[in-house]
Amino acid sequence: MAFPTQPPDIDIAMPDTRIHARRHAGTSLAPRIALVLVLAGSFALGACASRDSSRSGIFEPHRIDLPQGNYLTGQMLDKVKPGMSPEQVRFALGSPLLIDVFEPDRWNYVFRYLHANGDAELRRVVIVFENDRVAKIDADPLPQVEDPSDPALPGYRPAGDA
Repeated sequence: MAFPTQPPDIDIAMPDTRIHARRHAGTSLAPRIALVLVLAGSFALGACASRDSSRSGIFEPHRIDLPQGNYLTGQMLDKVKPGMSPEQVRFALGSPLLIDVFEPDRWNYVFRYLHANGDAELRRVVIVFENDRVAKIDADPLPQVEDPSDPALPGYRPAGDA
C-alpha cells in the first residue's frame, strides 16, 4: 500500500487562513489600550514640566537661592574713606570674607548670590591698606541702599510669597 506524498485536501502553496485567524482571535485589546494609556500619560506629564529656567521641573529636585559672603551696599561703602584704620573699616563693613595670608593689607569683601535656576551674581569690594590706613577702594557696582526688591538681600521674599 502506497501512502500519498501529501494529503489531498492541503495545498502547500496556499496556507490555511483559518488557522491564522484562529491564532489571532484569542488576542485581546487590553495590551493595545494599556500602550495608548501609557503614551497619553507620558505626554501629559511631559506637558507639566516647566520650561521656565527660574523654576524646577516636575522631575527635578527643589533648589533654593543661596547667598554667600558679605552683603554690602553703596551706602555702607560710602562710610569708608581713605585714611581710616582697619578697626574703623571693620566697624563700617564688618569682617572681610578673605584676608590673604600673603597680602594682609588687602581685605576682600565678596558676595555671591546663586539663584535657584543656576544664575549667579558676584559683587566684590577690595580695601587696600598702607601703613594701617585705607589707601585704595575698588568695588563692583553695588546697590546704593538696601532695596527690598533686591533678591540678593538676606531675608528677601518674592512679592507673591507670604
